[in-house]
Amino acid sequence: MKNIFKSVLFSICLAGFQCKPHPPNFGLNPYADWSLNDPGLQRNSLYFPLAETWPGRVRTLDKVHKQTLVNLNEIDGYKEVPERSDKEELFAARLALVYQSLPEKVSVLLDRYLYGIYFVKNLGTTGVTGIIRYNKEPIGGIVFLDTDFLNQKANDWATFKEKSVFTEPEGKQIRVILENEETDTEAAALEFILLHEFGHILATVESHAPDYSETKRDYRNLPFFKGIWIGESISEFDEDDFIERKKIKFYSKEKINLIPEGLNLYKELHDLPFVTLYAATNADDSYAEAFASYVHLVLQGKPYEIHLIEPNAKSIIFRNGILRDEGKQSRKFFDKILSSK
Repeated sequence: MKNIFKSVLFSICLAGFQCKPHPPNFGLNPYADWSLNDPGLQRNSLYFPLAETWPGRVRTLDKVHKQTLVNLNEIDGYKEVPERSDKEELFAARLALVYQSLPEKVSVLLDRYLYGIYFVKNLGTTGVTGIIRYNKEPIGGIVFLDTDFLNQKANDWATFKEKSVFTEPEGKQIRVILENEETDTEAAALEFILLHEFGHILATVESHAPDYSETKRDYRNLPFFKGIWIGESISEFDEDDFIERKKIKFYSKEKINLIPEGLNLYKELHDLPFVTLYAATNADDSYAEAFASYVHLVLQGKPYEIHLIEPNAKSIIFRNGILRDEGKQSRKFFDKILSSK
């Protein structure tokens, strides 16, 4: 009888061992060394003291920070060589409009952690964020913005970005409504883009996300990401609820047919905690999109809708998830940081 008991116990233990999930394969972070050691991401690469408020911190691209971008592009396999934008003064002036629009609590955060804004061209993307370090520790950040991507009004820019995922059939297309008609300006587009990029800075400096200098970035036990993200590109929903997630690629040659696959994506997204389609692409952009969306919808009361436009009809196929029950975890997280209640 004792031998039978031991045999059963051993079988249970063995089964338990075999069923224990393997630790996730996070993969190596290719940006770890760049983020930690690049000369343009060190405090001594910037001039201090800073201007009192963040709109006064526009900086002209210098050799050190140009090389920082070249080094990043080499990691990504891009051949672009960024240059100073000839529209720097125009966009610096638009920052004053953004400053007037943002809630005070948001600007206080930008004053604390946004150390510089560089307007450039040939960046290869809309924006890039760099974390500034002092003795290897993250203390703030800088943002590089490509003015060639900033010459559209908010709704046109957001639509262009969303459309880059899909192939649209003749007579049917999507349109993103990010602003009402009277506030749909180039400055409004700049505002949302800047908020998104600053979200990356806030997440790192406040330790809401794994540091970009970590070779393997584990998100599982961090409050914002818990139950949603495992690794930077590994979601808790990849196996069952949202197996199509990895097909979502912005600005790529690999497109998804809007009808019916795209519409199905938005239906699935409606029941998941990713506040936008872009937020579903990776963990870092999930945080940045949620931060920008919280400011945009919760604090400013602005819209964020995806419309399907057909010859004789128009319908809303998706609304930003920050206000839905599925976005409650993200909303409650930023309530603690930004709520005026």
